[in-house]
Amino acid sequence: MTTKAEARQLAGELLRLTPIGQALQSQHDTRMGEAYDQVLAELDNYGVNVWDSTESMPDAVSPHFVALMAHNKMNVYGVSDSLYQRIVNRVGIDGHTGRQTIKGLVNEGYSNIDEPTDY
Repeated sequence: MTTKAEARQLAGELLRLTPIGQALQSQHDTRMGEAYDQVLAELDNYGVNVWDSTESMPDAVSPHFVALMAHNKMNVYGVSDSLYQRIVNRVGIDGHTGRQTIKGLVNEGYSNIDEPTDY
């Protein structure tokens, strides 16, 4: 399970704001916290059954969620063409692919066990 703090750190590392394993500067940590809250709200609006912002996210969701966070802040931080392409390849130009992937991962456990009624 990935916590909000870990997601902020991973998104910062993905955007090359800090070397892997070193703490984010406070201003970057604040921006990544904003990105986390924004992506969580987008997923909720998209109809994804999201976790509470104080809870940890499932590990399977983490790389996609972190990529959406980075995508959300790419306009704030200049990124190279290759990094831009890596992020867009994961989440799509507008983030739709990333949201769809997360929706599938979060909602995949639901299965209706009731027999359908034929009226």
